[in-house]
Amino acid sequence: MATIIIGFKTDFEETSQVMINLESPIAEHEHIWIWDHYFSLVLHRLSNNAENAQQLLDQMSEWAIGFANKMYSPVNELHAEGALYIDKSIGIASSPTNSTIGLDDVILIETTGDEGAWPSVHVKIADNTSAEKLLTSAIALGHYFLKNNTNFFRELPMHVLGMRKFYTDEMSFTSEQSISEAPAYAFNLALKFYQDLDEKMQRQ
Repeated sequence: MATIIIGFKTDFEETSQVMINLESPIAEHEHIWIWDHYFSLVLHRLSNNAENAQQLLDQMSEWAIGFANKMYSPVNELHAEGALYIDKSIGIASSPTNSTIGLDDVILIETTGDEGAWPSVHVKIADNTSAEKLLTSAIALGHYFLKNNTNFFRELPMHVLGMRKFYTDEMSFTSEQSISEAPAYAFNLALKFYQDLDEKMQRQ
């Protein structure tokens, strides 16, 4: 089992800084799976105020559309131009001891499962966690994986746009069923896109 700790200090509203720590390593290929599931859960949690949920979906979609044509640019160029930041106002810190001391609010993302299989994702969020923290946490987790996984930036835009298509064509994020179905839909859509791209490149 692996646990991702997302924490907020009491000055979060002034700093927009989020603490993210991993209690144990997570395989890089699982990062997008975890982010997709967390994103869909956050959208559902925010859906009691559809404006907040739509704001997050629109912000992620806007970044994904703008980034899609840059996916194959050298990673050092992407870092230099700040293209890997979805929202530059959000900062990420970490605690070398994984301590939660001094944090006002904590979100836990736990993964379980057998080796070689996609993990199950379980999230613990306090009922009183604010919409702003939820929205920020999804973007911050994206930032964290973008910074620490050189393949993640080629996956995230396609998955975001896949989930946007799911919510538009298939099912609203207000549905509890969407929590599991949106990630699966995005995953399959992205997989097909890259398979078609590989076949096209092989024909050339």
